[in-house]
Amino acid sequence: MAAIIVACIALSGLGGAPATAQTPSDLPPGVQDVVKLTKAGLSEKIILSKVKQDGASYNLTADQIIYLKNQGVPESVIDALVQGAPAGAPPAPASAPSAPPPPPLQAEPAPVPSGGATTATPPAAPPPPPPAPPEAGTAVPESAPAPAPEPVANFDYFQQQLSPYGTWINVPGYGQCWQPYGLPYGWRPYYDNGYWVYTDAGMYWQSNYPWGVVPFHYGRWMYVGPYGWIWAPAYEYAPAWVLWRHSGDYVGWAPLPYGAVFVDGGWAYHGHRFAVDYDFGFGASFFVFVGYGHLWEHDYHHYTLRGAELHNAFRVSVINRFQRDEHGRFVAEGFDRAHLERVTGHSITVVRHEDVRNREREALRVDHERVTHGAPRGEPRREEPAARDHEHDHDHQGP
Repeated sequence: MAAIIVACIALSGLGGAPATAQTPSDLPPGVQDVVKLTKAGLSEKIILSKVKQDGASYNLTADQIIYLKNQGVPESVIDALVQGAPAGAPPAPASAPSAPPPPPLQAEPAPVPSGGATTATPPAAPPPPPPAPPEAGTAVPESAPAPAPEPVANFDYFQQQLSPYGTWINVPGYGQCWQPYGLPYGWRPYYDNGYWVYTDAGMYWQSNYPWGVVPFHYGRWMYVGPYGWIWAPAYEYAPAWVLWRHSGDYVGWAPLPYGAVFVDGGWAYHGHRFAVDYDFGFGASFFVFVGYGHLWEHDYHHYTLRGAELHNAFRVSVINRFQRDEHGRFVAEGFDRAHLERVTGHSITVVRHEDVRNREREALRVDHERVTHGAPRGEPRREEPAARDHEHDHDHQGP
């Protein structure tokens, strides 16, 4: 459709004055981002990948389409902007405003200080625990459920799944974002009430929150001004959206920033291409660092580096390069299996990604039905005592 409009207007304007190169004032931010990517020399394949990941569609005018054509935006990209997006998906911003670094990790969660700028949310009451998730690294039983297809990811689906557990906030520069209810002071993603699982699809973040099936595998977590940590929707799935660092004794991870797209073995970020070891300007406070021997723990509060130890570990660490695009899915392997077995001193049993994912989705389904029928909002799932005791038997089990 876009190609036909461009052709017709171009024919009618032959011999006329050249089109202006100024950006139309009403050009949507997501479309402006496409123009920036085009001017930066990114390939048509990369730009199409970003448009599909953002999942937004636009009702472009003829003038806007002509402008995009004059800027060299490929017709396939223009068609994707006009036609290809799930219903209900909000447009992505052209660029995210810079965010301050998150506060340092607390030794123990502290209460929210009175008078501070916080999101007014009701406290969460502990629900009855749904079926316990599988132990990380344990062998998969033969009776494991058959893989279920990943649900269609769009804004309506995210809103339906997450609304019982948090509030949606219109954040300047990001649009509609979500924040969980009842977050303690010092909370951060990929640190609290969850742990790492070594799967056949890379390092998987297994969350104990009933809502964790969505925000830790889609979209991006961001630390923004008075809001603290918020989650912005995006529609590409991954076992985890994190950046890894490592040194001789320690390993660390941080949430990837909004707008980072892994394509062709490197990063595309706000209109520029970067190598796979790009650090996005993150400082030490964005990372959770633990000793290798504690990577497979199920509670990192007592093992996380803080203060001078954190900054020293960050200073000597380097970005991990074990990342890949697997059939359109971002996979952060974290580290080679043999390397992890050597540095952690624990054998690793590779877990089937589909089975971990299915159990996480089933836990959300069970808790979501309970909450939507009037039960208190969900808190983290609690593991059975026997499972907690068993997790430390690392001589025979994996993560």
